Amino acid sequence: MIKYRNQMNIPLFCYKEKGKLFLFLYFVSIWYSRFVNRFIKSKIMKNRRLVLCMSVKTGIACLLASIYTSCSVKTDSAFPAPVAPMGTEHWTYNEEISDEFEGTSLDTAKWFDHNPTWIGRQPSLFRRENVRVENGQLILSGKREQVPNAPEGYHTFTSAAVQSKKKVLYGFFEIKCKPMNSALSSAFWLYVQDSIKQEEIDIFEICGRHDSLPNYPKTYFATSHYIIKTHDLQISDHVEFMSEIPWAERSFVAGLKWTRDELVWYVDGKEIRRRKNDFWHSPETINFDSEAFPSWWGLPSDTDNGGEFQIEYFRYWSEDKPEKEHSIFMNDMK
Repeated sequence: MIKYRNQMNIPLFCYKEKGKLFLFLYFVSIWYSRFVNRFIKSKIMKNRRLVLCMSVKTGIACLLASIYTSCSVKTDSAFPAPVAPMGTEHWTYNEEISDEFEGTSLDTAKWFDHNPTWIGRQPSLFRRENVRVENGQLILSGKREQVPNAPEGYHTFTSAAVQSKKKVLYGFFEIKCKPMNSALSSAFWLYVQDSIKQEEIDIFEICGRHDSLPNYPKTYFATSHYIIKTHDLQISDHVEFMSEIPWAERSFVAGLKWTRDELVWYVDGKEIRRRKNDFWHSPETINFDSEAFPSWWGLPSDTDNGGEFQIEYFRYWSEDKPEKEHSIFMNDMK
């Protein structure tokens, strides 16, 4: 899988494998020269042989130079740009928070392989074993299984959660993903809570499969919650964005633009929801997870054994701010 770091579609291997590529083509040029010397032996071709060999070497040198140029090009778009309309081009791409999931395991400097404050929505239990990085993707699995000695109320299903080790305040958040084909959810959301309040911005929650209500798998739920615990006050609203086919049958890019003034949701660069930012002004954690929703769309059917929520990348951009203002904070939720 080739991923791209910038708007000029320069592949990642250019940055990582440039030296290996040069060495390979150098030996190819030597081999080709020997091939020409071995098989072109007629007197008529002797005088042409040198010209031909030089032409071959010159051609390969030009190829090397062109590859070097394309891989080393410096542009104002040295990093990926958000898949969104005008307005975010001059934001700063943040490698500290972003992740292309190119390794063989989860980057534990950036992520928890669980939710530190929650073990899942009953009856599905979050399990670290259901989180892995493979083939350039973060994969969260949902399964029909019984876990020995599971906490009371947790049975039949297991799921997965990944949470950032840092919190962020405002920015543009984006993933490319494919939801799991299951009534165990696939979700991308921001969240923080303390003793007084709880803030949550759901970029999406998706039911990838429903054997009796066919519209659920085609619905993209974009939601915002704000709860004042001390006054038992909850403000929640959402938009349902419909697809012609179930979301679990395709990959897509999901984005959120979060500023002091507004929240804007995007799918494949198209705006699907916009609301004034009345409440969401605290640094929040970044979350990917899968949950059971028995009181919303119901538990998986008897033939639904779970699936995989596949995330190709997570990318984060922040607005240019005065030096005294910060976007990134430690995750100190208890």
